[in-house]
Amino acid sequence: MDPDLFLGIALLSRKLAEIDRITVLNTLVDSFSVHLYTSSDSSFLQNVHVHPAVSYDTDMNKIFYLSKINLNITLPSIETGIPQRIFDIMGCGGFVLTNYQKDLEKHFTIGTDLEVFRNLDELKEKTSYYLTHEKERIKIAMNGYQKVREHFSYQHQLSQILNIIKEDMQ
Repeated sequence: MDPDLFLGIALLSRKLAEIDRITVLNTLVDSFSVHLYTSSDSSFLQNVHVHPAVSYDTDMNKIFYLSKINLNITLPSIETGIPQRIFDIMGCGGFVLTNYQKDLEKHFTIGTDLEVFRNLDELKEKTSYYLTHEKERIKIAMNGYQKVREHFSYQHQLSQILNIIKEDMQ
């Protein structure tokens, strides 16, 4: 791919993700208390409780675990795969509400391990539901934690990689 085209697509994708994220946060803040941890400019967010960025290595896991709902909004350019953020949240025992990605269904059971939304109306509906159904929310978070722990630990992934290498060598 031409380097200029690649750079243009990468920048456009990031800008579209920024617009998506602003839209999601501004939509939710009309009905819910929304908190955001960031070092980015957030002056365009209306009534969002903006906090300074925290260390991803030492503090973010506590925020993921203690937050009732952790949002993930995937870059529009990501057509396949699962964003690392989802594994990070679930690995801390946090509840994930993410925009729908087809690959999620290959590894997780939606509504059992994590929850998805396909549009802003569904986002608001599910946010309201899970904020008022704590036992279900916690159960889903714990299911997600167990799934990540059992199937996506470093030990499990390394074992899979080594098995693939063994198969290729035979």
